Amino acid sequence: HQREHALPPPERSPERLDAAVERMFALVPLALDAVTGYTRASEQVYPSIARILMKARLTVELREYAGRLGSALTVPLAAARPLAESDHERLQFLRGRIEQLRQLIKLPGSDIDSEPRVLAAVARMDQAYFGAGQQLVADVEQASRAGRPYGMNTGQFAQRYVPNMAPILALRDVLLDEAQAQARRDFEAARRELMLALMVGAAILLALTLLLLIVRRRVVIPLLRATRAVVRLGNGDFSPPPAGARRDDEIGDMLRALATLRANSMDRQRLEQERVRLIEELKVRADTDYLTGILNRRAFTAAGNVRLRGAREHNESLAVILFDVDHFKSVNDSYGHDAGDQVLIRIAEVVRESLRDGEIVARYGGEEFVVMPAACGLEAARALAERLREAIAREPLTLSDGHILRVTASFGVAVAHGPHAALDDLFHAADLALYRAKHNGRNRVESQV
Repeated sequence: HQREHALPPPERSPERLDAAVERMFALVPLALDAVTGYTRASEQVYPSIARILMKARLTVELREYAGRLGSALTVPLAAARPLAESDHERLQFLRGRIEQLRQLIKLPGSDIDSEPRVLAAVARMDQAYFGAGQQLVADVEQASRAGRPYGMNTGQFAQRYVPNMAPILALRDVLLDEAQAQARRDFEAARRELMLALMVGAAILLALTLLLLIVRRRVVIPLLRATRAVVRLGNGDFSPPPAGARRDDEIGDMLRALATLRANSMDRQRLEQERVRLIEELKVRADTDYLTGILNRRAFTAAGNVRLRGAREHNESLAVILFDVDHFKSVNDSYGHDAGDQVLIRIAEVVRESLRDGEIVARYGGEEFVVMPAACGLEAARALAERLREAIAREPLTLSDGHILRVTASFGVAVAHGPHAALDDLFHAADLALYRAKHNGRNRVESQV
């Protein structure tokens, strides 16, 4: 446009001037697109300034159409020709669009419309552009219709018209300043809300942490301790349960139940131990002679069968020594049955003290006793029987009334060997040998193979 204006008047054809103006305004949509993109991005971040930015865009568009309105007179002024009908129509269209933009800008809809700076900027725009600026365009149009000279060229028109458009851009700047101020206020409010949210979040986190600590101390730890106590109870460990049974809640109920379970388990354990002890005691009593405390005949027979099977498996000899007290009936008749019992008890003690490991003794019945040594032959069994006979014979027996007795015993020894040996046969053979010892004068050892 400036290049066309610098040409000599003969070279300023209307077509060239009009083309220059169109090229100039072709750049305006690009600028508006950039402004629109910027404002939309700002609106997304700060929605509260959307209407302010919209009015700022309207002022930019108003400035564009104001420029178009002035440029529409460039060709007629440069060519010093009257306005054509198409020029009047174009001016009418541009004035209509400018007035429409003016009303949109002044349309109330936000608090910004009542701001003093905005009201003052709008008033200056109305006075400058919509007053003097529009009047200048109207004067040119009236001179054209009346056929009078314009009295100015393009440059003079621009010098008078362009300054009147400055308040439009000033209004734009005021609106942008207000938008920026509102954005700052929104930012500060958002920052305060964020700080408040952070503080509330921190308080909630602290409260949750304290709650978790309380739950851990009041619930989780007691539950873990109770669980370990239950496991210990299951393993037979009756250590005291964790404290807290006095708590008046579900945990306290659980701990009290755990204490009751522990007490009941301890009672059951004591009962079980007592039961085992009684069973063992009954077993011992079932296998023990009630008077002498040594094995009875039933237990000795069971042990003898076990040893007999072992002797068969290892091809060993098994010996049995059967003996009874000589003249025992006369002891009972002379001193009473209590004295006889004392004699039997003392003989059992003497024999038990004389035996070695692996040699067992039992009361076979009445005044009869039986001894089963470890695997040995006839000579070893006879030697053991002889040692026992001598121990009984030299042991004085003092009765409870002070009388001192000396008693003797007769022994029968039998030995079995081979896979066909039987315990009954062995006892029978020993009994026959004992009978011979009695028959041959008592206080002696006889044997039978």
